[in-house]
Amino acid sequence: MAVPFLERLAKKSQLIGVVSSPDRPAGRGYAVVPTEVKRAAVGLGLPVQQPENLAGFSLEKSFGRKPDVGIVVAYGHLLPPTVFSEPLQGLVNVHFSLVPKYRGAGPMQWALIRGEKETGVSLFRIEKGLDTGPVFLQGRYAIPSEENAETLREKLVSLGLVLLDEFLRRLEEGPWEPTPQTGEPTKAPPLTKDDGRLLWGQRSAEEMVNLIRGTFEWPGAYGVIKGQRVKIRKAERSPNGSGVPGEITAVEKGRGFLVKCLTDSLRVLCVRPEGKKEMDASSFWNGARLSVGDKFEE
Repeated sequence: MAVPFLERLAKKSQLIGVVSSPDRPAGRGYAVVPTEVKRAAVGLGLPVQQPENLAGFSLEKSFGRKPDVGIVVAYGHLLPPTVFSEPLQGLVNVHFSLVPKYRGAGPMQWALIRGEKETGVSLFRIEKGLDTGPVFLQGRYAIPSEENAETLREKLVSLGLVLLDEFLRRLEEGPWEPTPQTGEPTKAPPLTKDDGRLLWGQRSAEEMVNLIRGTFEWPGAYGVIKGQRVKIRKAERSPNGSGVPGEITAVEKGRGFLVKCLTDSLRVLCVRPEGKKEMDASSFWNGARLSVGDKFEE
């Protein structure tokens, strides 16, 4: 998600260098694979640094000069004062929320999980606290009900590029002071595998739908039935109220099936069984030989 910003900066500014995370083993053979940012930077003919540890790291020493400003996108590491104080205008983070709401590594995902109707992108100066710095620019985005983490990412990257263009334009006019954050802060910690577990007796159907949307890219919202782990990729709320939580209460031919939640029911429309490809819920129903009355584990 950082690559489009790198490409935009390469077109609109004089880049002295790029900092990316170290290359890591990936894939079945665990071969060391360069980061997407590194590949893009090399393609643009830019020098790249990949420090394992930022203690003692210096932008000026690494790239031969002190930058006017640094742009940070999804870097994923806390930056020490020795680094964020180097650029003359500081380091500016492109963060995918309306800070102070959803400070942390998973702002888009948690906005969806918690059923927010609006989110956005903030450009703020990095300081010692986690995403606490004063704001240069913000852009707002109304979240459609069908939005998931994958589609929201695309929308917010596009919005972020618009804000980056505006930031660069205003920077050419001279330095300006950002505005301190105001409002009640909330946290957006990294997701874990357990965050995708569908707890039928603890969440309403609407909360389940939001969890499916927010965990769509990773880890995926899942339930276990007849010993099989099944990711639910798309679902909607149904006012059906019969049955006990986790119980399949009805099947709708050619469409999907209903599972009782704490309140209302979840109409399951698309799934991905473990070790198989994504499929519509009707195909899964037929292949798994499920019956009304079968129950997902808690």
